[in-house]
Amino acid sequence: MDDILGVISKRSKLVAMKNFDIQLDEEYAQKLAYIQQEADQDTIEAIKSSIELRYQQLQQQKTDPLAKLKQSKFIGCFKGETDLAANSEAIVRVASRREA
Repeated sequence: MDDILGVISKRSKLVAMKNFDIQLDEEYAQKLAYIQQEADQDTIEAIKSSIELRYQQLQQQKTDPLAKLKQSKFIGCFKGETDLAANSEAIVRVASRREA
């Protein structure tokens, strides 16, 4: 009866279950099948674990500025020579001589 209603008992709390009807294109259907095979999971477990992984990533970004920066499209910046790209080999040689 609980299955019909979509409600389960969990530690004396009632939890409503959500039903989703999704359509995957061939690429994502293959990726899901691969995840299922490699992780030995059924469809529901594979989707739940994927959602959990993404959820954890987003939560980590929220609390860890470095993680958020690593996930961004920002490449980087630093203080240095303005012509580094054009003269990188010469600049490295000069810097190496200074350290030696």
